[in-house]
Amino acid sequence: MSKVEKLNIGNIFEINEIKSILSKDKNLLDIFNTILKIANKSLNMEELEESIEDSESDKSISIYSDSDESEDLFSEIIL
Repeated sequence: MSKVEKLNIGNIFEINEIKSILSKDKNLLDIFNTILKIANKSLNMEELEESIEDSESDKSISIYSDSDESEDLFSEIIL
């Protein structure tokens, strides 16, 4: 996927201008709003997945504790 442009005030004005043009046709405006919602969800999921991948590569996970048996076995888990 291509690199996503960061949102800035110019983008917001552009989106509002497009919406004002499409407001003449309710169906087109609904489609545009739906596309924006889908794109936003997709970008947020992609960003979350990348963040999870980065954090997983930086941290180790151990389900066994080398310490006293009275401690919780999962006390060593680092998430």
